[in-house]
Amino acid sequence: MVTVSSLRDDALSCQVLTRRLETVAIEFIITGNGQVKPMGSGDVFLPYWIVEIIFHGGQPSMTAVDLCVFLSSYTLVVGFVTVAELLRSRSPWLVFVSVVSLAAIIVTTAVGFYLKPGENYFGILWFLVKQRDFSAVVSFGLGVAAALVWVTRLFLATRFAGEDPHRRSIKHGFVQVISAASIIGVVLGCQAFIWKEVRGIQRDPVVRMHAPGFEIEKIANLDFGPVRVAVGETGKVYVCYDFFEDAGSMGGGIVELTSDDEAGKFRKKVVSASPLLMRCYGLIARNGELFVSRSGIFPKATDGKISYESTGAVTQLRDVDGDGYFEFADDIVTGLPGARGPETMQQNNGMCFAADGSLFITTASAGNRTLDDHPWEGAVLRVNPDFTNPEVYAKGFRNPFGIVMGPDDEIFISDNDVDENPGDELNHLVRGAHYGHPYVVPNESTSQSEGFRDPILVGEHEWNFLGMAYATSPSLPEEYRNCIYIADFMQHAILRLKLEKSGDTYKVATVDRFATISSPIDIAVTPSGEFFVISRNTQNVYRIRPRGTVSEGTDG
Repeated sequence: MVTVSSLRDDALSCQVLTRRLETVAIEFIITGNGQVKPMGSGDVFLPYWIVEIIFHGGQPSMTAVDLCVFLSSYTLVVGFVTVAELLRSRSPWLVFVSVVSLAAIIVTTAVGFYLKPGENYFGILWFLVKQRDFSAVVSFGLGVAAALVWVTRLFLATRFAGEDPHRRSIKHGFVQVISAASIIGVVLGCQAFIWKEVRGIQRDPVVRMHAPGFEIEKIANLDFGPVRVAVGETGKVYVCYDFFEDAGSMGGGIVELTSDDEAGKFRKKVVSASPLLMRCYGLIARNGELFVSRSGIFPKATDGKISYESTGAVTQLRDVDGDGYFEFADDIVTGLPGARGPETMQQNNGMCFAADGSLFITTASAGNRTLDDHPWEGAVLRVNPDFTNPEVYAKGFRNPFGIVMGPDDEIFISDNDVDENPGDELNHLVRGAHYGHPYVVPNESTSQSEGFRDPILVGEHEWNFLGMAYATSPSLPEEYRNCIYIADFMQHAILRLKLEKSGDTYKVATVDRFATISSPIDIAVTPSGEFFVISRNTQNVYRIRPRGTVSEGTDG
């Protein structure tokens, strides 16, 4: 057993500020008046807002995507002007300029394909258009404004001796107006980025409900990248996160979100934080307690052989003194494979409790398509209600992430596909079954699935199934009850799956887009039919519920 110290209400802001200064080689002390003092610097104080402007966590206001959008619009306008001018005058010099401008378009587009490996640059641009991304709009306008001075060449090229003075005057006026518009556009565009950073303005991507009769709202903006969300029986929402600092510190924490009906918002409070919670990739809130699936990584080298300790564990957190902080921790399951090479991002992930109190835990394989000597790798484990006797319930998975108790108290999990991206899986678990990894994968023509259990759904290329929830609340419209809801990270979607019994398993009758949310990583649902979704990239928490729903009371 281990006891971890709790953090108080100001802990989150202190930790976040420390993280935002991660690119600075000196430490800071936060003073009571909101200023920041470098250690050992005497009485020299830096106002907090100056630190924010200078350092902003290593994330510049104008990103690489913004710059590519800027260059794309700029080179397209310039290329159009130079080619149009070439067709009119046939000047050898214009041939050279046109070649350069067209080459700039090609280079900019080529570089764009390296922004996000595995994603098409034109697909990125189209996504930004659909999301009405504010930064992309400003970047596009900035590029057009900067290129407007080239448009004046089209007017100047038609000036010749003997031209009517009135027409020449009008044309000259157009040139001046366009030049002025270019200056104003460039200045205002750059100022928009500056003030966006100085004032902390953030425009979230558009979220959208595709299910009639539902509404979606952002209830919290977090200062960290969330990993998991869970809800208690009485409505409190918990979000866990982990952090790895450049200076070497690491750990994780859990934030509680409680509805404040009078203020009309959710209150945030850090209820647990410790190095113990590093890589907390599974979270359950149950009977006033929290359960965290966590992992470390500990490689060893012995006589030329590299091996990894089994660092995975499930930790039970309790608030023993009733102050609202979970200061007591106890590892109830140990010896899980945890994180290890070669795929160090794969470990023990999601968990769920069965009706009889049994705990089910997902564990990942060590590699893309490799065999592992750990008996619990790539499996779902079942643990007795008293947290004894862990056993392999089913195996043959690569990186299972989401797990839920579905219809008829049957278990369903999402499993991330191999690097070739044939499609993520949704599996119905059958005790003792093997689901193929690493021997067979979906849509692979060179292997046959003989003796292995098939998934009930294989996603399309670049689908990414993560957290799941199963909704049964009578508060939901009938067609939205008894459905599995999956967070699809790559498609920026919450998918609704309707299942039907098929022999000794199930089939997916329908797959519908329930909501559009940027980079959703997990989803949870309350007994009253409210969904809570966390966005990894925008660091937001969203609530989805039927229109007109009034939240039930939460814990005090």
